[in-house]
Amino acid sequence: MNTQRTLSWLVAIVGLWELIAAFVLGYSTTSTAMWNAVIIGLALIILGIWAAVSKAETTDKTLDWINLILGVWLIISPFLLGYTAVAAAVWNDVIVGLVVVVLTAWGVYAIGHQPHITSPKTT
Repeated sequence: MNTQRTLSWLVAIVGLWELIAAFVLGYSTTSTAMWNAVIIGLALIILGIWAAVSKAETTDKTLDWINLILGVWLIISPFLLGYTAVAAAVWNDVIVGLVVVVLTAWGVYAIGHQPHITSPKTT
């Protein structure tokens, strides 16, 4: 399995954590934080799996860029959506967002630096 695929699977696993974090960490009663976690978690799971099983390099790049945007959203969402008083939600979203940004940036870098296999010329 190549680096980009592994990183995409890791994004999906991090997305699963984001999906259940509100319930595990006890901030499911804060509806804005909970719904943000559920929606972004589901998106990360779906896009991470899609990128991991995709055969098209252009699809991988597009999905990685979307995941990167979702990671940045997680970092800033507690401040924009107004749930900074819920420390568990803020810390979880910022840490998960940073992990997603690092993993997807690494994935984008890996796609651009994969060795290209060429077939021998036939004459």
